[in-house]
Amino acid sequence: MHFRYIIPIYILIFVITTCVNVYAVSDAEIEMLIGSMSVEEKVGQLLMYGIGGREVGPIPKGHITKRFVGGIILYGRNIQTPQQVATLTTELQQLAQETPNGIPLFISIDQEGGIVNRMNKGATVLPGNLALGATRSITLAEKAGEITAIELATVGVNLNFAPVLDVNTNPLNPVIGVRAYGESPQLVSQLGTAYIRGLQKNGVLATAKHFPGHGDTHVDSHKKLPIVTHDLKRVNSVELVPFRAAIEADVAAIMSAHILYPSLDTQYPATLSYKILTTILRRQLGYDGLIITDDLEMQAIDDKYDTGDAAVMAIQAGADIVIVAWTLKKQQRVYNALRQAVKTRKITETRLNESVRRILKKKSACGAFEKPYVQIENPNAINSPLAKIGSAKHRDVAQTIATRAITLVKNTPGTLPLKSEPQEPVLLISPSREFSNTFLKAHTDISNITPVLIPLQINQKLLLPQILLSKPSLIVAGIVNAQQANLVHQISEKTDVPIIVISLRTPYLLGKCPDVACSVAAYDDNHYSVLAAVEVLLGKRAAVGKLPVTIP
Repeated sequence: MHFRYIIPIYILIFVITTCVNVYAVSDAEIEMLIGSMSVEEKVGQLLMYGIGGREVGPIPKGHITKRFVGGIILYGRNIQTPQQVATLTTELQQLAQETPNGIPLFISIDQEGGIVNRMNKGATVLPGNLALGATRSITLAEKAGEITAIELATVGVNLNFAPVLDVNTNPLNPVIGVRAYGESPQLVSQLGTAYIRGLQKNGVLATAKHFPGHGDTHVDSHKKLPIVTHDLKRVNSVELVPFRAAIEADVAAIMSAHILYPSLDTQYPATLSYKILTTILRRQLGYDGLIITDDLEMQAIDDKYDTGDAAVMAIQAGADIVIVAWTLKKQQRVYNALRQAVKTRKITETRLNESVRRILKKKSACGAFEKPYVQIENPNAINSPLAKIGSAKHRDVAQTIATRAITLVKNTPGTLPLKSEPQEPVLLISPSREFSNTFLKAHTDISNITPVLIPLQINQKLLLPQILLSKPSLIVAGIVNAQQANLVHQISEKTDVPIIVISLRTPYLLGKCPDVACSVAAYDDNHYSVLAAVEVLLGKRAAVGKLPVTIP
């Protein structure tokens, strides 16, 4: 009898005898399942593959039924609406139920909040981690995890690649920035563990990333291999602190970074390093949860290693799951390379079983065996589970986070608050239509406000003279990148007109325009953060946020 037929009987007995709705597969059942699996099925459990499209086509079907892939990662290309995602995940899980042992899938996603979200339309897109850092609120961080988990679980996602636990000590970091909670290891630890609790109490596994730390890099590992040269003392006192806290909080998974840390391993990046993943993470830090690699197709790995070889090295180093997100040929190569490595004993079956055991335990922990897929019979019904997604209650929390994050970095006396009926010309410049529209709607008379929508990439030589010729009495500028910050700085050097600048992304941008009358950090350009920033400008709310990073 296949294991998938045994579990429902145990569930029935368990529910009848304990009246509890959560079912965990026992260790004995897991060992029985491992004993019934072929090598191919075990290898498949180590794989987390990306797929194309918003429906189940022949490629994902082949991954699940022929390569027994244990996990699917969803990206924006797979997502349209919550109902569509629920349908997609259900069909994927139903395919998994048809495999010899009917092992449910991990269905994962990067739903961090802020600038990294895959599910947007219809969902609650929360402000990002740096905004949470500005609130200093453990309660709101846990609430963010809770809301994220509820919305993901409703559509069948059981593993979230969040939170980011990198300590962002480098203002020039090109890939982390607002994705971090801040530059303090203690703050990152407090808010990160709160978020983990919020996720995992609500049925979605959390992933602490990117181990051993991506917060002080000068290059993006998607494009090139970063090298962090800090000594062991520094790494222990800064980078590793949040990961220790996450382990104490029983985080389900930790994602490895494609970064070279010479003080930890002079030869291999963390993802491929036995010293980092096994000696440090497993043995020294005592972690026995899942270790998942970042995508092996990122250039930091792909430039130097064959994808199949990299997958084998990652498992040998101590990883349990490898992500291969994009290319079918590389996905096939990884499966074949791992299967061959087991056959030639480069990866022993004992080592293989260790990872499979961890994977099955975590699938049990999130309830995947009990309820492998969601069933939403009438998505339009008032009491449909989909009604939880993007609900007014969730949106209110998003607005609270955004409002409590707004930080008044600089304020020349007399600049704020602005009048809702300005009597003198006001020039409003921003690349964000959301910001411009929200600013205009907040005024009872906009006859003296001139909005100018500027592009992300600007021609400063053409734009600067036009702005100076308009001769406003006040300039309000929303900025999202360094080019726009430099434009604001050039304006401040060439005119005495007071300028209010609002950073709608990283607050580090405010350091590039120091000679303005007023600086505000909003941390995000979504609706909630923009509205909160405008309300502060007009004196409707106080700015109570505190900078979670130091602005040079």
